[in-house]
Amino acid sequence: MAQWSRGDRTLYAKLVYYGPALGGKTTNLVSLHRITDPQGTRKLLSLNTASDRTLFFDLLPFDLGTILGYRVALKLYTVPGQVRYEATRRVVLAGADAVVFVADSSRARRDDNRASLESLRANMRTNRLDPGRVPVIFQCNKQDLEDAASPQEVACWLGPEAEHAIAAVAVRDQGVLETFVAAVHAMLERLWALADARTRRAGALEALHARIEQVFAPHRERLGALRASPAAPAPPAASRQAMVFEGDDTLQQSLAAGVRLGSELAQVQEQARRLQREARALRRIHEALVRVGASFEREAVEQGALEALGSTVGAACGSLLCLLPEKPARFERGWRCHDDPLRARPEGLALLQRVAAGRRSAIVEDLAQALGEPVPPSGLRALLAVPVPAATGHWLLAYAPAPDGQFAEEDRAFAEVVAGQLAVGLEKVRLYEALARQRDALEQAVQQRTAQLRRAYAEQRELERIKDRFLANLSHEMRTPLTSITGAATYLQDYEAAPEQRQEMVAVILSAAQALERRLADLLRASTLGGEVSPTPAPCRLREVIEEACGLVGEGGISVSLFDPQALVTWDRSLIARALANLLDNARKFSPPNEPIEVRVVPAKLSGPGEVVPAVAISVLDRGPGVRPEDRERIFLPFEQGGDPLTGKPPGVGLGLHEARILARAHGGVLRYQERAGGGSEFQMLLPRTASCPSPEQAAAIAAHSAPAGA
Repeated sequence: MAQWSRGDRTLYAKLVYYGPALGGKTTNLVSLHRITDPQGTRKLLSLNTASDRTLFFDLLPFDLGTILGYRVALKLYTVPGQVRYEATRRVVLAGADAVVFVADSSRARRDDNRASLESLRANMRTNRLDPGRVPVIFQCNKQDLEDAASPQEVACWLGPEAEHAIAAVAVRDQGVLETFVAAVHAMLERLWALADARTRRAGALEALHARIEQVFAPHRERLGALRASPAAPAPPAASRQAMVFEGDDTLQQSLAAGVRLGSELAQVQEQARRLQREARALRRIHEALVRVGASFEREAVEQGALEALGSTVGAACGSLLCLLPEKPARFERGWRCHDDPLRARPEGLALLQRVAAGRRSAIVEDLAQALGEPVPPSGLRALLAVPVPAATGHWLLAYAPAPDGQFAEEDRAFAEVVAGQLAVGLEKVRLYEALARQRDALEQAVQQRTAQLRRAYAEQRELERIKDRFLANLSHEMRTPLTSITGAATYLQDYEAAPEQRQEMVAVILSAAQALERRLADLLRASTLGGEVSPTPAPCRLREVIEEACGLVGEGGISVSLFDPQALVTWDRSLIARALANLLDNARKFSPPNEPIEVRVVPAKLSGPGEVVPAVAISVLDRGPGVRPEDRERIFLPFEQGGDPLTGKPPGVGLGLHEARILARAHGGVLRYQERAGGGSEFQMLLPRTASCPSPEQAAAIAAHSAPAGA
């Protein structure tokens, strides 16, 4: 009788092929084996004698997949047809859940068929099997013989029970699968009726029959291909295991033991097959872990998970998709495919969205039926979908190939393990990427801070250099007048001199004191140059500005050329006069004796960023030695001076040109140096007629873009 194993959720059932000797029982099993297991993964066990093809029985373990929530493991037996082996037939028939009676359609064997059917009924009663309750399916085999009776005539031999007998030619695979499917329908319907109420609630009877047809649909397709081929291939040599005995003298107890051992062997083989599959799955997981364990690349982790899943469950292809509500499905990665087979099809996308809405792993056993199409898409039959934990919307998908590819519950369990491994790998990648971003940000911050420190260090070095120059200039500029004052005062104190000489010494003291006062004034102005200069522009005439500047340095030896003495400008007159006086003082220091200094004032234009404004160009020209190209920007720095600092240093602390440039920029203008034709220097101050008092950034932009243009 059927055994319901709740531990591994497996239903073990027994189907016995019965009939007269040489009627085709074993041929049915061989043909069925070739149709349903072309790779020979399950063993067909046959115990033969030297004179008879089947002494004891043939045993074919058969896997029907999952039905009623159980995995159905069906064991198929045949019995010897000879009358002298009645005890063997009785032992093999014990516990049968259904029987297939294989009748020989030859008219010469009418009586043999009747005798075998009577033997079947007697042995069933002996084994406490009710012939009226245990399903018996009739097959009329050998319909290809010349003297073959029709199925209706065979039914007349065997009685009303054989009215719906199935015509068959087992050696040509005709009627074999049809007989087997009919027996399975009848057997599982009876087992469903005998099952407990909890099992029966797993599905209605109509759903059971539909599931059986779905399981056998791929085998029907394969049978059609076999019939279409010129010659059906022989079963694989490794698919049969035979035990051959030379004698027929055996005890009934040995027969019973043999049947029990054969049954146990079938179960062990099935368990071994599952263990081998689990071992392959574990090996795949190990290989995937080794392959991606040291990898922090997202592509390698995802590809490793897809390959481990697809190759273990026997998928045709697989993909990693992101399925979020109200968002397009996003293809992340593929295994043996460049895109998900269902994503581009509206019906397929709708199916994927329905699966994702359940938020649990799922198996779609028949894609064609789920999509409402007559044939499966792209040679695919089933779908296995598993969500990736902690990865919102991400699903691992595997597709089983047509015509008979399918996924079992252990495939789902394995896929969930792979999905968990993928989630851990993706989290590892996320942490690594976050760490890499923090590392890069830290490196950038270190580089920026290092650059800031280097700039600060350079600025500090420059300040130190400016300080050294300032102290050197200050020491020289202070000591010179102080020496004159000390020397003249000592002379007046120690010597009696004529009034003219005393007057001369007093003049020296006064001159040195005035020089000292000018240096102190320069220092006081220098203390204000570090901050912002805020001019107070007011209308004034150009002539007044030039006159005030000349008055500050003394008018002697200065030639002025002014395009319009009455021209009006809006400047801070005192600041511009101070800037111009610095330029005149600088020119006088470097000009040869008795060489006039020229002041030339012309109208011009000042080019700023995005505009051109009217301006005035004030040039101070001399015939001095000029400035070397490498020093033409340095001389505008504070405390910088031209000439030899040891032998040809001019008087002053080196702030004149620096101050003049600051005052020009404060009015929105520029101050620049250019070499004078014929020798000498020209310092040109270009100022807008109406001072704008720009910001430091605007002043720098004007200095970079402006180019003086004469009127």
